[in-house]
Amino acid sequence: MTGITIETAELAGVVVATPVGRLELTSYPSLRDGLLKLAVDEPLALVVRLDERFEVPSAAMLSVFTTVWTRISRWPDIPLVLITDDDHLEELRTSGIARSMPTTRTLAEALRAVEQPPERRIRRVALPCSPTAPLLARAAVREVCGQWELPRISDDAVLVVSELVENAVRHGRSASTLRIELRPHGLRLAVRDDDPAPPVLESPEWNMPGHRGVQLVDRISVAWGCVPSFDGGKIVWAVLGLRGREQGGG
Repeated sequence: MTGITIETAELAGVVVATPVGRLELTSYPSLRDGLLKLAVDEPLALVVRLDERFEVPSAAMLSVFTTVWTRISRWPDIPLVLITDDDHLEELRTSGIARSMPTTRTLAEALRAVEQPPERRIRRVALPCSPTAPLLARAAVREVCGQWELPRISDDAVLVVSELVENAVRHGRSASTLRIELRPHGLRLAVRDDDPAPPVLESPEWNMPGHRGVQLVDRISVAWGCVPSFDGGKIVWAVLGLRGREQGGG
């Protein structure tokens, strides 16, 4: 058996992914990218089921699940749970992966582990393909920071969202969607546009007034990144850490 395919099912908003095939150097990227793509659509959780159809000749290859967990813990910040049989459970324990993420024996146990996700507040804003889009985005962020009692990060959030949306208008040349999400440990800003090309982190010397690009986003944010959207565009996201009394959702 060579290569990897991923069988998927959805149960009450939770995506259950079952890798089928042999995990080795050549199939590692396929499994990694396939699981990340399933997370992009922001299900309630991603459950990965490892059964007898999943072969791992080297326990080192299981680091793929740590890689996926690290990426999706930043964005879209959804739980990842592994379901495994006895053989794979021993491999996960030996590799140390079972200590870093939830591992269960049955689907019922996995669903119980994710049935109460962390509280979140979400605001979505449709933006036009127009020079007014950054203005609308800044107004939306100021409004939610006021409503959610986040005065300490409001100014930084306005700067970051302005750059994200300006890039979407300038390069994506399309209408975009802004998602503002408050989680226990951070405020997440995400902008979707139609251009699949990822943003470029410019050098510090490139500093045109009013055109600071993702260098500013990189400097202010705890983390940021870009993922493809299912419709062929992309989602650029950034996370701002909460401060003081704002920690935990304000």
